[in-house]
Amino acid sequence: MSAKKAESDGQALSRSVEDALEEMIARGELGPGQHINELALARRLGVSRGPVREAARALERMGLVTVILNRGAFVRELPIDEALAIYELTSLLNGFAAARLAAAITAAQAQELQTFVTEMDEAAREGRHDAFFDLNVRFHKRQFAFAGNAPIEAVYLAHTRKLLLLRRRSFDESPHMLQANAEHRGMLDAILAGDAEQARQLAEQHGRSGRARFLRAIAYRET
Repeated sequence: MSAKKAESDGQALSRSVEDALEEMIARGELGPGQHINELALARRLGVSRGPVREAARALERMGLVTVILNRGAFVRELPIDEALAIYELTSLLNGFAAARLAAAITAAQAQELQTFVTEMDEAAREGRHDAFFDLNVRFHKRQFAFAGNAPIEAVYLAHTRKLLLLRRRSFDESPHMLQANAEHRGMLDAILAGDAEQARQLAEQHGRSGRARFLRAIAYRET
């Protein structure tokens, strides 16, 4: 095997382990403050401890993991004030993406987003919280991909990734899911109507409503 091929395979393995670890955090399988057991995770994924250590360092750069010298890696506990600041930022970014889409969305893109909204309705009515959460994340990611501004998309992905540490709580209650998806539908209707300003306003309001749902979810958990 050539050195170049070995390097490529090593990078692919590291990325695979990184994706697996991020998914475990996103699903809540590894919760905030929890120690990441390198040996157990390596055995589970069928790799050595090296790629697990590299994955933890990569996720530390993303803001999902904290690595403490001589203690190991831990899932990061996101401070509430940082989470709220991210919600404010994403509200503005959502507005930008929605307005861009209102001016240039294609039929294929519209159909894909409408399918997400329909599937989220079904998940919300059936109380499938994890399915709704995953669809919601994919819906917004596709919005930003379709908006066609790579730097804005990168900022969105970099910051909202941190909300994986807390955001799932926002959809623990079925009414929250139904409300969020009603907002998706209204925003998408404005996009399809080509009304950029209305789309922007509804998307920004959706971001603010998400922040409010998160705060209500926290208050509910603490009572």
